[in-house]
Amino acid sequence: MKRVTKVLIASGELLIAASLALMVTGLAMNDPTSTLGSLMSYETARRVHTIASYLFIPLFYVHTAAGLLAIANRTERLKTEKARRTLVGAWTVLTVLLVMAGFTAFGTGRLALGSVQATTVLTLEEVAKHNTENDCWVIVEEGVYNVTSLIDTHPSGRDAILKYCGTNATEVFFLEHNQNDYEALQAYYIGTINGPIVNQGNSTEKS
Repeated sequence: MKRVTKVLIASGELLIAASLALMVTGLAMNDPTSTLGSLMSYETARRVHTIASYLFIPLFYVHTAAGLLAIANRTERLKTEKARRTLVGAWTVLTVLLVMAGFTAFGTGRLALGSVQATTVLTLEEVAKHNTENDCWVIVEEGVYNVTSLIDTHPSGRDAILKYCGTNATEVFFLEHNQNDYEALQAYYIGTINGPIVNQGNSTEKS
């Protein structure tokens, strides 16, 4: 029972740490101009947020399983080894089903952006050809987006987009936009760059 208690306490503390990491990095991504956003780059915040997200699931499972065993130890009908195994086994199955359902829903949402997302691979040279107000593609991270239709409706004016047509706009995008803007940008996704790129200004050179 002492071992279960230790696991319960340790997993609880780690859960708190993961939750704080998710909260801090989430706020930093949502508003890059905030104090938190100035302390870490968007890319760093996104990576930490992703790691914390993946750690949260197993930590939550372990913490809850330990809690169930602690409750079982105080319940006369659940004190047997068979009852404990059944309880933890049922929780394991439920957790796996919930995780699978979550990933399935996420995958479906991503595919809804268009089948091109999974198949189209573009070169830097090809993107560079789309550099006019009537045909404007930009690179953000490793994705390529056709933002031609946004030129006349962009809140900061046409020039804010025009000068980056055909180039890598990752740095300036995350400097001026938040996570909600990035999610909205996905509606204009058309493909992926076929290699690593330099995320600086409007450079389109490979690193």
